[in-house]
Amino acid sequence: MERDLLALVEEARALNPDVFSLIRLQLLLNLANLWPEAVTYRELKASLQLSDGALYSNLKVLEGMGYVASGEVTLEERELKSYQITAEGKAAWEQVKAWLLRFLECGGERK
Repeated sequence: MERDLLALVEEARALNPDVFSLIRLQLLLNLANLWPEAVTYRELKASLQLSDGALYSNLKVLEGMGYVASGEVTLEERELKSYQITAEGKAAWEQVKAWLLRFLECGGERK
C-alpha cells in the first residue's frame, strides 16, 4: 500500500493545481454531469449555493484556463450569462476524478 501511495503522489504532480479548490471541483463536476450543454449563472448559483463573488471569481479562473466557456442565452426575453464546460475542462475533470478515486482506494476501509 505504501508503494501505491507513493505512486499516487507522483501522479498528482501531473494534475493542474489550479483545479484543486472545492468550488472549482464542484463547478467542473456540475458542468460535466448536470449541464453538459450550457447553464445560466443563476442556475449555477442556486444549485451550488455560492455567493456571487465566490462563483464569479472561480468561473473566471476556469474560463481563463480554458476549462469553461461563457456565452449569452435568451430566457424570457432577457439576455443571461451562460457557462459550458469545454473539451479541455472535461479532460481535466476526468483526470482529477480518476486520481481522486485512486486516492480513496488507497485510504483503507470505507465505512
